[in-house]
Amino acid sequence: MAKLPEHVEYNPSYNISPGDKCYIINNNQTKEILLFDFGLKVNGEVLPFVRAEGDRNATDNPNYKGSKAIFLKPEYNRLIRYQRCLVLADAFIVGVDENKPHLVYLRDKKRPFAFAGIWDRIKDKTTGEEVYSFVIITTTANPFIAQLGFKRMPVILFNEDESTWLRTSAQFSDILSMLSPYPANLMNAYPISNKIGDKTLNDISLIQPTGKRIYKEPTYVRQKKAKRENSFPNFTLADRLGVKKDA
Repeated sequence: MAKLPEHVEYNPSYNISPGDKCYIINNNQTKEILLFDFGLKVNGEVLPFVRAEGDRNATDNPNYKGSKAIFLKPEYNRLIRYQRCLVLADAFIVGVDENKPHLVYLRDKKRPFAFAGIWDRIKDKTTGEEVYSFVIITTTANPFIAQLGFKRMPVILFNEDESTWLRTSAQFSDILSMLSPYPANLMNAYPISNKIGDKTLNDISLIQPTGKRIYKEPTYVRQKKAKRENSFPNFTLADRLGVKKDA
């Protein structure tokens, strides 16, 4: 069971950008949930995402069957082998730059889930402070994400693969095999307000639906009150961790 250390306070975020603090797990024994910076500093640039294929599959061909060549990039070779992490999320957002933002989530209330990430520890040359940060690995879009108009998506791990992903002794071939698109039929999405593009805003209203879901689902019922068909089921990372709402 994952847990928050006593010194880490849970604060939900609805509009995450590179440089923000995010919840991750990087130790399979303690399973402590830690706060790391979103985005690795590589060659003087902060990168939030890294391609599973490395420099290969430049056209983002969804039928690509070649090597998951992330390990051929010198800056990521050690990290993908020994410093993997789970990046915890309830959902993710696509289409902000195209002014057609959608909130994407896993069907059947599978929340929270974990993106495949790698992390690093770097000493700040100015302050001497150690900075812990991570990057999310991306892969080619599955048909559902492609339907929304995008060629890439974050790697989402199956629950049964999460422990193996964290295990440094895991077979490297098994790790690379996990860097594949999540099944399209297990995902859904709905449109949200363009206000999500304003990085000064961060409240739950940003992820409320402004239209219908891509695929209709049964109405969720909770505490004898039926929620609207378009509502995002109110079971979140905080609920799963047992964190009080006023924490």
